Amino acid sequence: MSPRLLVALCTLFLLAAGHPPRASRNTDHASRSTSHASSPTDDLPSLCPPLYHLQHPADCPDVGPGAYAQKLTAAGVSYPLPPLEVTPIYPYFGITPDAYGKVLTDSAPVYSHPVDALAGWPPVRTWENGFVFVSLMGQVIVQGKTFYQINPGEFMRAEDVEKVRPSTFQGTAFTAPPATAVGWLIHNVQLSAAPGQPPAPGAPSAGRYQPFQVLGVQKVGDWNWYLIGPEMWVEQREVALVQPAPPPGAEANVIAVDTYEQTLGFYQNGQLVYAALVSSGSRYFPTRPGVFKIWARLTRGKMSGAYLADRRDYYFLEDVPWILYYDGDRALHGAYWHDTFGARSSHGCVNLSPKDARWLFEHARVGTIVVVFSSGG
Repeated sequence: MSPRLLVALCTLFLLAAGHPPRASRNTDHASRSTSHASSPTDDLPSLCPPLYHLQHPADCPDVGPGAYAQKLTAAGVSYPLPPLEVTPIYPYFGITPDAYGKVLTDSAPVYSHPVDALAGWPPVRTWENGFVFVSLMGQVIVQGKTFYQINPGEFMRAEDVEKVRPSTFQGTAFTAPPATAVGWLIHNVQLSAAPGQPPAPGAPSAGRYQPFQVLGVQKVGDWNWYLIGPEMWVEQREVALVQPAPPPGAEANVIAVDTYEQTLGFYQNGQLVYAALVSSGSRYFPTRPGVFKIWARLTRGKMSGAYLADRRDYYFLEDVPWILYYDGDRALHGAYWHDTFGARSSHGCVNLSPKDARWLFEHARVGTIVVVFSSGG
Protein backbone atom coordinates (compact mmCIF):
# COMPACT_ATOMS: atom_id res chain seq x y z
CA MET A 1 0.00 0.00 0.00
CA SER A 2 1.39 3.44 -0.91
CA PRO A 3 2.22 5.93 1.90
CA ARG A 4 -0.25 8.48 0.40
CA LEU A 5 -3.12 5.96 0.46
CA LEU A 6 -2.18 4.85 3.99
CA VAL A 7 -2.26 8.46 5.24
CA ALA A 8 -5.65 9.01 3.57
CA LEU A 9 -7.15 5.90 5.16
CA CYS A 10 -5.77 6.80 8.59
CA THR A 11 -7.15 10.33 8.25
CA LEU A 12 -10.62 9.02 7.44
CA PHE A 13 -10.52 6.62 10.41
CA LEU A 14 -9.37 9.29 12.84
CA LEU A 15 -11.87 11.80 11.48
CA ALA A 16 -14.62 9.46 12.56
CA ALA A 17 -12.93 9.00 15.93
CA GLY A 18 -12.39 12.73 16.46
CA HIS A 19 -8.64 12.34 17.15
CA PRO A 20 -5.64 13.61 15.18
CA PRO A 21 -3.68 11.08 13.11
CA ARG A 22 -0.44 9.83 14.68
CA ALA A 23 2.86 9.99 12.86
CA SER A 24 3.71 6.65 11.24
CA ARG A 25 6.88 4.71 12.18
CA ASN A 26 9.12 2.85 9.83
CA THR A 27 9.05 -0.90 10.32
CA ASP A 28 12.29 -2.78 10.86
CA HIS A 29 12.04 -4.07 7.32
CA ALA A 30 11.57 -0.57 5.89
CA SER A 31 14.44 0.88 7.95
CA ARG A 32 16.82 -1.83 6.76
CA SER A 33 15.76 -1.61 3.12
CA THR A 34 18.26 -0.02 0.74
CA SER A 35 16.46 -0.81 -2.52
CA HIS A 36 13.67 1.78 -2.20
CA ALA A 37 13.92 5.55 -1.62
CA SER A 38 11.75 7.11 1.05
CA SER A 39 8.47 8.69 -0.12
CA PRO A 40 8.21 12.52 -0.24
CA THR A 41 5.10 12.19 1.90
CA ASP A 42 7.15 10.89 4.85
CA ASP A 43 8.28 14.43 5.72
CA LEU A 44 4.87 16.09 5.40
CA PRO A 45 2.97 17.08 8.56
CA SER A 46 -0.06 15.00 9.45
CA LEU A 47 -3.36 16.71 8.69
CA CYS A 48 -5.90 17.16 11.46
CA PRO A 49 -9.57 16.26 11.15
CA PRO A 50 -11.77 19.37 11.12
CA LEU A 51 -13.30 18.83 14.59
CA TYR A 52 -9.95 18.27 16.26
CA HIS A 53 -8.45 21.24 14.36
CA LEU A 54 -11.18 23.51 15.72
CA GLN A 55 -10.48 22.34 19.29
CA HIS A 56 -6.67 22.28 19.09
CA PRO A 57 -5.55 24.69 16.33
CA ALA A 58 -2.05 25.04 17.81
CA ASP A 59 -1.40 21.32 17.31
CA CYS A 60 -2.34 21.32 13.62
CA PRO A 61 -0.76 22.61 10.40
CA ASP A 62 -2.58 25.46 8.65
CA VAL A 63 -3.58 23.33 5.68
CA GLY A 64 -6.23 20.83 4.70
CA PRO A 65 -9.91 20.54 5.60
CA GLY A 66 -9.26 21.38 9.23
CA ALA A 67 -7.71 24.72 8.29
CA TYR A 68 -10.68 25.42 6.02
CA ALA A 69 -13.09 24.69 8.88
CA GLN A 70 -11.13 27.06 11.12
CA LYS A 71 -11.34 29.84 8.50
CA LEU A 72 -15.09 29.32 8.26
CA THR A 73 -15.64 29.71 11.98
CA ALA A 74 -13.31 32.73 12.11
CA ALA A 75 -15.46 34.36 9.41
CA GLY A 76 -18.62 33.68 11.41
CA VAL A 77 -19.79 30.83 9.21
CA SER A 78 -21.09 27.69 10.87
CA TYR A 79 -19.26 24.40 10.39
CA PRO A 80 -20.10 22.04 8.85
CA LEU A 81 -21.60 24.05 6.03
CA PRO A 82 -25.34 23.52 5.56
CA PRO A 83 -26.27 22.02 2.20
CA LEU A 84 -26.90 24.58 -0.53
CA GLU A 85 -30.49 24.84 -1.74
CA VAL A 86 -29.80 25.68 -5.37
CA THR A 87 -32.86 26.64 -7.41
CA PRO A 88 -32.55 25.53 -11.03
CA ILE A 89 -32.57 28.21 -13.74
CA TYR A 90 -34.45 27.09 -16.82
CA PRO A 91 -33.85 28.30 -20.39
CA TYR A 92 -35.78 31.37 -21.45
CA PHE A 93 -39.08 30.03 -22.86
CA GLY A 94 -37.25 26.80 -23.71
CA ILE A 95 -35.61 28.46 -26.72
CA THR A 96 -32.14 27.12 -25.94
CA PRO A 97 -30.81 23.98 -24.22
CA ASP A 98 -29.36 26.06 -21.36
CA ALA A 99 -29.90 29.32 -19.51
CA TYR A 100 -27.17 31.93 -19.92
CA GLY A 101 -25.71 35.02 -18.32
CA LYS A 102 -23.46 37.84 -19.47
CA VAL A 103 -20.45 38.58 -17.26
CA LEU A 104 -20.61 42.30 -16.42
CA THR A 105 -17.61 42.84 -14.16
CA ASP A 106 -14.00 43.09 -15.31
CA SER A 107 -11.91 40.20 -13.95
CA ALA A 108 -15.06 38.76 -12.40
CA PRO A 109 -14.24 36.14 -9.72
CA VAL A 110 -15.45 32.54 -9.61
CA TYR A 111 -15.70 30.84 -6.20
CA SER A 112 -15.86 27.19 -5.20
CA HIS A 113 -18.59 28.05 -2.66
CA PRO A 114 -20.60 31.20 -1.89
CA VAL A 115 -19.15 31.41 1.63
CA ASP A 116 -15.69 31.93 0.12
CA ALA A 117 -16.95 35.14 -1.44
CA LEU A 118 -18.72 36.22 1.76
CA ALA A 119 -15.58 35.60 3.81
CA GLY A 120 -13.41 37.56 1.40
CA TRP A 121 -11.24 34.59 0.44
CA PRO A 122 -9.51 34.37 -2.94
CA PRO A 123 -11.52 32.98 -5.88
CA VAL A 124 -10.55 29.79 -7.65
CA ARG A 125 -10.18 31.83 -10.84
CA THR A 126 -11.19 35.06 -12.55
CA TRP A 127 -12.52 35.74 -16.03
CA GLU A 128 -10.40 37.49 -18.60
CA ASN A 129 -11.89 40.84 -19.55
CA GLY A 130 -13.90 40.70 -22.74
CA PHE A 131 -17.15 39.47 -24.24
CA VAL A 132 -17.91 36.66 -21.79
CA PHE A 133 -21.08 34.59 -21.44
CA VAL A 134 -21.65 31.64 -19.11
CA SER A 135 -24.29 28.98 -18.62
CA LEU A 136 -26.47 29.31 -15.52
CA MET A 137 -27.27 26.06 -13.72
CA GLY A 138 -29.09 27.61 -10.77
CA GLN A 139 -29.14 30.29 -8.12
CA VAL A 140 -28.79 30.21 -4.36
CA ILE A 141 -29.16 32.77 -1.58
CA VAL A 142 -26.60 32.61 1.24
CA GLN A 143 -26.69 35.14 4.09
CA GLY A 144 -29.00 37.35 2.02
CA LYS A 145 -26.69 37.40 -1.01
CA THR A 146 -27.62 35.83 -4.36
CA PHE A 147 -25.16 33.68 -6.29
CA TYR A 148 -25.37 31.89 -9.64
CA GLN A 149 -23.98 28.42 -10.08
CA ILE A 150 -22.26 28.29 -13.47
CA ASN A 151 -20.67 24.82 -13.23
CA PRO A 152 -20.48 22.08 -10.60
CA GLY A 153 -18.49 23.60 -7.74
CA GLU A 154 -18.36 27.09 -9.33
CA PHE A 155 -20.35 30.12 -8.21
CA MET A 156 -20.47 33.79 -9.16
CA ARG A 157 -21.99 36.77 -7.40
CA ALA A 158 -25.30 37.81 -8.95
CA GLU A 159 -24.12 41.40 -9.36
CA ASP A 160 -21.37 40.18 -11.69
CA VAL A 161 -23.77 38.42 -14.09
CA GLU A 162 -26.83 39.49 -16.08
CA LYS A 163 -29.37 36.94 -17.26
CA VAL A 164 -29.70 36.67 -21.04
CA ARG A 165 -32.90 36.52 -23.07
CA PRO A 166 -32.12 34.93 -26.44
CA SER A 167 -33.79 36.17 -29.61
CA THR A 168 -37.23 34.74 -30.34
CA PHE A 169 -36.88 35.38 -34.09
CA GLN A 170 -37.45 32.46 -36.44
CA GLY A 171 -37.26 32.23 -40.20
CA THR A 172 -39.77 30.58 -42.52
CA ALA A 173 -40.28 26.97 -43.58
CA PHE A 174 -42.04 26.44 -46.90
CA THR A 175 -44.40 23.58 -47.69
CA ALA A 176 -44.56 24.89 -51.28
CA PRO A 177 -41.64 26.80 -52.82
CA PRO A 178 -42.21 30.56 -53.21
CA ALA A 179 -42.35 31.92 -56.75
CA THR A 180 -40.43 35.10 -55.88
CA ALA A 181 -37.92 36.29 -53.33
CA VAL A 182 -38.88 36.37 -49.67
CA GLY A 183 -37.42 38.47 -46.91
CA TRP A 184 -37.70 40.49 -43.72
CA LEU A 185 -37.48 44.11 -42.73
CA ILE A 186 -34.28 44.67 -40.77
CA HIS A 187 -35.38 48.06 -39.37
CA ASN A 188 -38.63 49.61 -38.23
CA VAL A 189 -39.85 51.56 -41.27
CA GLN A 190 -42.71 53.66 -42.52
CA LEU A 191 -43.88 52.43 -45.92
CA SER A 192 -44.08 54.52 -49.10
CA ALA A 193 -47.04 54.56 -51.49
CA ALA A 194 -44.70 54.70 -54.51
CA PRO A 195 -41.07 53.67 -55.12
CA GLY A 196 -38.56 56.41 -54.37
CA GLN A 197 -41.12 58.58 -52.58
CA PRO A 198 -40.96 59.57 -48.90
CA PRO A 199 -43.71 58.12 -46.72
CA ALA A 200 -46.84 60.23 -46.50
CA PRO A 201 -47.96 61.54 -43.12
CA GLY A 202 -49.87 58.78 -41.39
CA ALA A 203 -48.53 56.11 -43.76
CA PRO A 204 -48.54 52.57 -42.34
CA SER A 205 -45.47 51.32 -40.53
CA ALA A 206 -43.90 47.87 -40.36
CA GLY A 207 -41.63 46.50 -37.67
CA ARG A 208 -38.23 44.88 -37.74
CA TYR A 209 -38.32 41.14 -38.57
CA GLN A 210 -41.63 41.55 -40.41
CA PRO A 211 -41.64 38.83 -43.12
CA PHE A 212 -42.86 39.45 -46.67
CA GLN A 213 -42.79 38.15 -50.22
CA VAL A 214 -41.62 40.42 -53.01
CA LEU A 215 -44.59 41.38 -55.20
CA GLY A 216 -42.72 43.79 -57.44
CA VAL A 217 -39.39 45.59 -57.83
CA GLN A 218 -38.35 48.91 -59.33
CA LYS A 219 -34.96 50.60 -59.31
CA VAL A 220 -34.76 54.26 -58.33
CA GLY A 221 -31.27 55.76 -58.42
CA ASP A 222 -28.78 53.30 -56.90
CA TRP A 223 -31.28 51.19 -55.01
CA ASN A 224 -34.11 48.78 -55.66
CA TRP A 225 -37.51 49.36 -54.17
CA TYR A 226 -39.69 46.38 -53.29
CA LEU A 227 -43.45 46.12 -53.27
CA ILE A 228 -44.48 44.11 -50.22
CA GLY A 229 -48.19 44.95 -50.13
CA PRO A 230 -50.75 47.15 -51.91
CA GLU A 231 -49.09 50.58 -52.27
CA MET A 232 -46.46 49.49 -49.75
CA TRP A 233 -42.93 50.04 -51.03
CA VAL A 234 -39.70 49.75 -49.11
CA GLU A 235 -36.14 50.53 -50.12
CA GLN A 236 -33.48 47.85 -50.55
CA ARG A 237 -31.34 48.93 -47.59
CA GLU A 238 -34.23 48.25 -45.21
CA VAL A 239 -34.64 44.59 -46.12
CA ALA A 240 -32.83 41.24 -46.38
CA LEU A 241 -33.83 38.80 -49.11
CA VAL A 242 -33.61 35.10 -49.96
CA GLN A 243 -34.07 33.99 -53.55
CA PRO A 244 -36.34 31.06 -54.48
CA ALA A 245 -33.50 29.20 -56.25
CA PRO A 246 -29.90 28.41 -55.19
CA PRO A 247 -27.12 30.74 -56.37
CA PRO A 248 -25.84 30.04 -59.91
CA GLY A 249 -23.58 27.00 -60.09
CA ALA A 250 -24.59 25.68 -56.65
CA GLU A 251 -25.77 22.14 -55.95
CA ALA A 252 -29.50 21.43 -55.92
CA ASN A 253 -29.23 20.39 -52.25
CA VAL A 254 -27.33 23.11 -50.47
CA ILE A 255 -27.20 25.58 -47.60
CA ALA A 256 -26.55 28.99 -49.21
CA VAL A 257 -25.32 31.88 -47.06
CA ASP A 258 -25.56 35.31 -48.71
CA THR A 259 -23.19 37.65 -46.87
CA TYR A 260 -24.54 40.68 -48.79
CA GLU A 261 -28.15 40.11 -47.79
CA GLN A 262 -27.20 38.49 -44.45
CA THR A 263 -29.57 35.61 -45.12
CA LEU A 264 -29.53 31.82 -45.44
CA GLY A 265 -31.50 29.55 -47.73
CA PHE A 266 -31.79 25.78 -47.37
CA TYR A 267 -32.55 24.19 -50.73
CA GLN A 268 -33.62 20.66 -51.59
CA ASN A 269 -33.89 19.56 -55.21
CA GLY A 270 -33.28 23.17 -56.19
CA GLN A 271 -36.27 24.50 -54.23
CA LEU A 272 -36.26 26.73 -51.17
CA VAL A 273 -37.54 24.88 -48.12
CA TYR A 274 -36.28 27.18 -45.34
CA ALA A 275 -35.12 30.80 -45.17
CA ALA A 276 -33.60 32.73 -42.29
CA LEU A 277 -31.64 35.80 -41.32
CA VAL A 278 -28.02 35.42 -40.24
CA SER A 279 -25.24 37.48 -38.74
CA SER A 280 -21.94 36.67 -40.46
CA GLY A 281 -18.41 37.95 -39.88
CA SER A 282 -17.80 41.65 -39.40
CA ARG A 283 -15.60 43.63 -41.78
CA TYR A 284 -12.67 43.00 -39.40
CA PHE A 285 -13.31 39.24 -39.24
CA PRO A 286 -15.15 38.38 -42.48
CA THR A 287 -16.79 35.08 -43.23
CA ARG A 288 -14.78 33.36 -45.95
CA PRO A 289 -16.61 32.77 -49.27
CA GLY A 290 -16.42 29.39 -50.97
CA VAL A 291 -17.93 25.93 -51.24
CA PHE A 292 -17.63 23.71 -48.16
CA LYS A 293 -19.06 20.61 -46.50
CA ILE A 294 -20.32 20.22 -42.97
CA TRP A 295 -17.70 18.10 -41.20
CA ALA A 296 -19.01 18.02 -37.62
CA ARG A 297 -22.26 18.46 -35.69
CA LEU A 298 -22.36 19.35 -31.98
CA THR A 299 -25.45 19.91 -29.85
CA ARG A 300 -23.46 22.43 -27.81
CA GLY A 301 -19.85 23.53 -27.38
CA LYS A 302 -17.57 26.24 -26.00
CA MET A 303 -16.18 28.94 -28.28
CA SER A 304 -13.46 31.36 -27.24
CA GLY A 305 -10.49 33.25 -28.58
CA ALA A 306 -8.93 36.56 -29.57
CA TYR A 307 -7.46 37.60 -32.90
CA LEU A 308 -5.92 40.97 -32.01
CA ALA A 309 -2.51 41.18 -30.32
CA ASP A 310 -3.84 43.19 -27.37
CA ARG A 311 -6.76 40.72 -26.98
CA ARG A 312 -9.32 43.51 -26.79
CA ASP A 313 -11.57 41.33 -28.95
CA TYR A 314 -11.44 38.40 -26.49
CA TYR A 315 -14.64 36.39 -26.28
CA PHE A 316 -15.78 33.36 -24.31
CA LEU A 317 -19.13 31.77 -25.16
CA GLU A 318 -20.18 28.81 -23.07
CA ASP A 319 -22.48 26.07 -24.41
CA VAL A 320 -23.08 27.54 -27.87
CA PRO A 321 -26.07 25.55 -29.19
CA TRP A 322 -26.54 23.56 -32.40
CA ILE A 323 -23.16 23.85 -34.09
CA LEU A 324 -22.45 22.80 -37.68
CA TYR A 325 -18.73 23.13 -38.48
CA TYR A 326 -18.15 23.61 -42.20
CA ASP A 327 -14.89 25.59 -42.74
CA GLY A 328 -12.21 24.68 -40.20
CA ASP A 329 -13.30 26.32 -36.96
CA ARG A 330 -16.00 28.38 -38.69
CA ALA A 331 -19.51 27.15 -38.08
CA LEU A 332 -23.20 27.75 -38.51
CA HIS A 333 -24.56 27.94 -34.95
CA GLY A 334 -27.10 29.43 -32.64
CA ALA A 335 -26.32 32.79 -31.06
CA TYR A 336 -28.02 33.49 -27.72
CA TRP A 337 -26.00 36.64 -26.95
CA HIS A 338 -27.46 39.08 -29.51
CA ASP A 339 -30.60 39.89 -31.48
CA THR A 340 -29.12 41.70 -34.49
CA PHE A 341 -29.76 39.15 -37.21
CA GLY A 342 -29.58 40.65 -40.67
CA ALA A 343 -26.38 42.55 -39.78
CA ARG A 344 -22.71 41.49 -39.63
CA SER A 345 -21.22 41.08 -36.18
CA SER A 346 -19.40 37.77 -35.70
CA HIS A 347 -15.75 36.68 -35.62
CA GLY A 348 -16.23 34.78 -38.88
CA CYS A 349 -18.88 32.22 -38.02
CA VAL A 350 -22.45 32.38 -39.30
CA ASN A 351 -24.76 33.22 -36.39
CA LEU A 352 -28.40 32.17 -36.48
CA SER A 353 -31.18 32.71 -34.02
CA PRO A 354 -31.49 29.72 -31.68
CA LYS A 355 -34.74 28.57 -33.30
CA ASP A 356 -33.24 28.73 -36.80
CA ALA A 357 -30.03 27.00 -35.66
CA ARG A 358 -32.04 24.15 -34.18
CA TRP A 359 -34.10 23.69 -37.35
CA LEU A 360 -30.99 23.66 -39.50
CA PHE A 361 -29.19 21.28 -37.12
CA GLU A 362 -32.07 18.82 -37.31
CA HIS A 363 -32.17 18.88 -41.13
CA ALA A 364 -28.49 19.12 -42.10
CA ARG A 365 -26.03 16.25 -41.95
CA VAL A 366 -22.28 15.75 -42.08
CA GLY A 367 -21.44 16.16 -45.75
CA THR A 368 -24.18 18.72 -46.52
CA ILE A 369 -22.86 21.34 -48.97
CA VAL A 370 -22.50 24.92 -47.71
CA VAL A 371 -22.02 27.77 -50.19
CA VAL A 372 -20.96 31.16 -48.85
CA PHE A 373 -21.32 33.94 -51.43
CA SER A 374 -22.24 37.60 -51.89
CA SER A 375 -25.12 38.51 -54.17
CA GLY A 376 -23.96 42.11 -54.08
CA GLY A 377 -20.79 41.35 -56.04
